[in-house]
Amino acid sequence: MEAWQTTTALILLYCALVLVIGYVSGKVLKKSLEDFYVLSRKAGTVVTFLATASTYHSAFAFLTSVAVFATTGITFWVGSSAWTTMAAVFMYLVGVRLMKLGRVRGHISPADGLADFYKSELLRVLVAAIMALFIIAYIVVQAVGLGLILDIGSNGVIPYAYGSLLLMLVATVYMALGGLRAAYWTDVLQGVWMYLGIALAGVLMLHNVAAGGLPEVMDRLRELNPRLLTMNWGPEMLLGTIMIFGPGLMLLPHLWIKFYVAKDEKVLKASALGTALYLSSYYIPAAMVGLAAAVVNAVGLPGVLEKGFISALTAKYGSADAVMATMIVKFLHPVVAGFLLAGAAAAAMSTLDSFLGSTSLLLTRDIYQRYIRPGKPESEYVLVSRLLMFVWMLIGWYLAVLRPGLIFDITAIPVAGGLQLVPMTLQMVIPKKKIINKHGAVAGFVVGSILVTLFTVQTGKYFRMPITYHAAVAGLIGLTANIAVTLIVSTLTKPTQEEVKIFEEYKKTLYS
Repeated sequence: MEAWQTTTALILLYCALVLVIGYVSGKVLKKSLEDFYVLSRKAGTVVTFLATASTYHSAFAFLTSVAVFATTGITFWVGSSAWTTMAAVFMYLVGVRLMKLGRVRGHISPADGLADFYKSELLRVLVAAIMALFIIAYIVVQAVGLGLILDIGSNGVIPYAYGSLLLMLVATVYMALGGLRAAYWTDVLQGVWMYLGIALAGVLMLHNVAAGGLPEVMDRLRELNPRLLTMNWGPEMLLGTIMIFGPGLMLLPHLWIKFYVAKDEKVLKASALGTALYLSSYYIPAAMVGLAAAVVNAVGLPGVLEKGFISALTAKYGSADAVMATMIVKFLHPVVAGFLLAGAAAAAMSTLDSFLGSTSLLLTRDIYQRYIRPGKPESEYVLVSRLLMFVWMLIGWYLAVLRPGLIFDITAIPVAGGLQLVPMTLQMVIPKKKIINKHGAVAGFVVGSILVTLFTVQTGKYFRMPITYHAAVAGLIGLTANIAVTLIVSTLTKPTQEEVKIFEEYKKTLYS
């Protein structure tokens, strides 16, 4: 077998394995939305921890982190250390409260909880619809990653567009077969595989690029490109990334519903601690690969990669995200490359499956079941959920074919949207004093979401905005306006008696 055939065969073997897991999980599936999406709230520590950690990390972690390390340097390490820790702390403090409320009041989606607390069906629809739209960007980046993996792994025999479609179909099929139960089960496998993969890639890449390991790579960078060893983001960009990839990401539906999966508070707290260690340490070997790639890019290696190869990859694929896969294929044995690229596919699929599941949940539970076909058998809602997964998969794949840009930049858009849920969510989980009512929650969320869309580079151009920013900065702008509008409107309006009653019930649930 040629090298590309070995590598591709291992990637496809991995795909067959997750399909089997999806089929088996479907066999034990109860035909109810609660089992389909939150595993009947019975997950233990291993499943909850690995499902959360592997879902948090995606093509973002395995592919674009290496690309950003290679082009921006240690700046990414400073930011990622802060936002992964903040995400885990947020899970520990806020996630546990959301889990308790969900168990008592029957929530299985973000819109469920927020609509119940604020007694606003308008808020339910807005959260479901706006989050479903923001999530499209996250689905797109997984499609981009999967396309790059199979294109590069197969040496172009399976082109980017077809490779992306094939691997997305794999994830969608096992999700449709087993629901989020399949995602949780495969996430255990994927969480271990992708962590071992990035660790192995870091060690092997340093060995192949520099005999002296990381110290030699750092010394070479001081000579060749010292900028990569300094901070290259301004304070607004650093703060913005910490906020959007911290609480913003943890409040997106695919991670919010993970809080409802754990069987008890002890499980969720232990999972949060494990998540902190997993997420932060993951970027250490990613930095090794990225910095090694920066050295190769500066000097080239005859017969392996030419000087300036990152620019060539960017011209070919529309971004530098292909750096990781290219380094793996060029420097490592085909068997090892296949294992590592399967790990990269695992990183993308472990987030893609949860996004497909959470999006279909939002649309099925909060719109279809409530307003289009209420009172129908649960089996009908499960069927609709499965169909919606394929619809959102195809939308994401189509947009990925257009080569939208760097995965890091695209991923920042939906998490900046998720950040707009923070004010009204904190009021829900800290009901000591009624500061925000439903009018303020609706107004602030809508204003924040609109401003994120208008001021983000990729979306603002469609509205001919004269000034646009990276989505991380746009997220801060949206959150600032969101908080101001939320508090002003809440001060000028009064909560309904029903809201006040629910507020007291929540207080009793959380503080009794």
